[in-house]
Amino acid sequence: MTYRRPSIVAVAREVAASLERQDEVEARRLVFHFVESFDRATPEERHDMVAEEPPTTGVARFDALVAATVEFACARHSNLPPKWVDSAERFLSRWWFVSGMPSLHANAIAHSPISFARRGIFLTEDALTYA
Repeated sequence: MTYRRPSIVAVAREVAASLERQDEVEARRLVFHFVESFDRATPEERHDMVAEEPPTTGVARFDALVAATVEFACARHSNLPPKWVDSAERFLSRWWFVSGMPSLHANAIAHSPISFARRGIFLTEDALTYA
C-alpha cells in the first residue's frame, strides 16, 4: 500500500470539521502540520498537494491561514504557489495574532514569514517548526 500525503483540499476539510467542533487549536495544528508533510514530499507530490483550490473552512482567518501556509511551503522549496493563494478572500482586513497573547505580538511581527504577514497573520518565531 502506498502512502499518499494529504492534499490541502483534504486538510481544509479537516480544518472545517475542527472549527465546527469549535476546536481552533486542532484546526491550527492541522494547517501547520501540512508544512511537514509538504517538506517530506517529492516534487511531484508537492504539486499535486496544492494544485486544487481548497473549499472554504467557514472561517476567514483559517481560509487566509491555509493560503499563507501553502505559499510558505512552496517558497521553501522554490516552487511557484498556485494562483488560488492570491484570491481576495484569502486575505484578512484585520490583523490576526495567532498566539492570542499580546506579550508575543512584537515577536510575531518580527518573525512572521511574508506569506503570512501580507495577509495580516502574525506568528511567533517557532510556530512553523516541527520536531
